[in-house]
Amino acid sequence: MLDTCLCSPALSVCDSLDDQDLDALLAGLGSLSHFATPPLKDGVTVEVNEVLGDEIEDDDEVDCLDYPRIARHFADQTSNTPSTHLHHDTTLIEDILSRAQLPPELLAISFNILRLYASHATPNPNHKERDILPVDLLTVAALALAASYTHDHPPKTSWWAREICCTRFSPSEIDHVKLHILLTVDWALHKLCTPQAIEHAMEILFPIPHSPAVAVVDVQQAAEARFDDD
Repeated sequence: MLDTCLCSPALSVCDSLDDQDLDALLAGLGSLSHFATPPLKDGVTVEVNEVLGDEIEDDDEVDCLDYPRIARHFADQTSNTPSTHLHHDTTLIEDILSRAQLPPELLAISFNILRLYASHATPNPNHKERDILPVDLLTVAALALAASYTHDHPPKTSWWAREICCTRFSPSEIDHVKLHILLTVDWALHKLCTPQAIEHAMEILFPIPHSPAVAVVDVQQAAEARFDDD
């Protein structure tokens, strides 16, 4: 019968190292400074977040927006109620806009979406969907479409439903209206995001003139600044 016992491996140079020898060996291997130093088990981690000047200016710009005035323009495109109810519609839209805190460029694209939608959604006796769509639901759907078109990782519909609509509308309702708007405008969002289209909308919504070239450069950056932290 063959002996199946394995022989012990030969001793290596490291087998006889004591603590001092091991320290000397590691010291001779050279610096390990190119490796990241792990944090101490009981150490205190301090995070320093740098606030850029441009971000401060963007926040100030959003805070200074005249939401009641902007909401009136949005209501002109979305409201089908008598003029006596226009104030109520404007208030609903203002609440949506103030919670969303979108930068001016995205508001301009959203306004363009609603304006094109209003021009295409002619009354149809067999299809009165536009007549029954709440103005704040139309508004949040347009905002979500603008954010989706300009940002690689836009907020999920559940975020709009929870944070902006305060659960007044469900994610499925918002998605349904987004699709309804896209079908009504024949998926023509690209022409609503051109420099000329954005500039024209901003001239209507905001009293301060903006350069078309600046608007196009800033639109994606503005979307990223608004949504990357959410």
